[in-house]
Amino acid sequence: MQKRSKWLKIAIVISSFCILTSCGVETKQLERLGLITAIGFDLKKENEINGTVAVSKFDPMAKVMTNVISANANTLQTLRAEENLAIDQRLEMGQLRCVIYSKELAEKGIIQLVNALNRDPTVGNMVYLTIAEEDASSIIKMDEKKIKVNIGTYLYNLIRQNVERELLISPTLHEFNHKFFDNGQDPVLPILQVKKDKVAISGVALFNDDKLAARLSNDKLFYLKLLTDEYRTGSKELEFDREEFSNIINTQGGKSFGEVYNKLFLSIDTLRSNTKIKLVDKKNIRFKVEVKMDSRLLETTNYLELGKTANMKFIEKKVNQEMEKQIKKLLLFFQEKKVDPVGIGNEYMAHVRGKPMTQKEWKELYMNAKFDVQVKNTIARTGTMD
Repeated sequence: MQKRSKWLKIAIVISSFCILTSCGVETKQLERLGLITAIGFDLKKENEINGTVAVSKFDPMAKVMTNVISANANTLQTLRAEENLAIDQRLEMGQLRCVIYSKELAEKGIIQLVNALNRDPTVGNMVYLTIAEEDASSIIKMDEKKIKVNIGTYLYNLIRQNVERELLISPTLHEFNHKFFDNGQDPVLPILQVKKDKVAISGVALFNDDKLAARLSNDKLFYLKLLTDEYRTGSKELEFDREEFSNIINTQGGKSFGEVYNKLFLSIDTLRSNTKIKLVDKKNIRFKVEVKMDSRLLETTNYLELGKTANMKFIEKKVNQEMEKQIKKLLLFFQEKKVDPVGIGNEYMAHVRGKPMTQKEWKELYMNAKFDVQVKNTIARTGTMD
């Protein structure tokens, strides 16, 4: 027993020594590494790409903790080799958080550069892909003193918190690959824009295959999210002509409140949604889009008489009609731009037997598709306005 205890103590001492020694070696290695947190790609000229990287430094005495390096080349590997020549640290991709493609480059196609990321085993599937409103390098070169953090970390946090709040569809490398290689759906990526020394999301880019084909403004993202995923929380503001609600506007003391607006705005939140898209007529390519929602009426710009069941049913009906109109309008916009971010093609192909359909074949049929949209929103609560 004593002999066993003796050997156990020796093993613990040796293990502790190894751990401490390995920690020391790792620290030295980190000082030699340049960890890339963000990459920006711009089209320099025909057959040449400019790559800009943000590299984290491990010097606690440095005022600026990020190096920015640019180089021109034709492939990602050559870019990294050129960038390595401009820094005294070995560049590594293991901490990559965000990749930015310029709008000009995205319009010509980005799959070559995306595939380069796919082939790099150090790059994770959860890296965010984005599109720059103008050039990508201007975003990477943002003044670290103004954003208070490394640009890669800033962009990662910017996108993540909007995905978590259900204001944005997740734009990870995994999601892009899944939708690109799926013949029945097209990818979408957020668009980044520099505004007053900050980077903000100005909309989403809609792709036809790997090429940027159209953009969607922020106010339409709600309906895209509604069609492609389930809401678990979320909110939406809706606009109406105030006259439509004249019969249920509550006047107090002979005065009508909310006259500062010539419209009536409703805000609903705590959304729960489920959307089903069904092919109901294969020959004529007709789809039925059914959206079921539960929500809370959070705010209105006019006092409404909410104590009557009939009035609540009236509001639900107006909300349903407005959403049906906006969803139908959005689906027709997608058809016009020849993009399918919703995955209408997946539903169609699920009912087609025989030879698998190509993306080109589906897009030709897609242009003739018809949509019947039905929204059923139940307002379960009315907040504090009852």
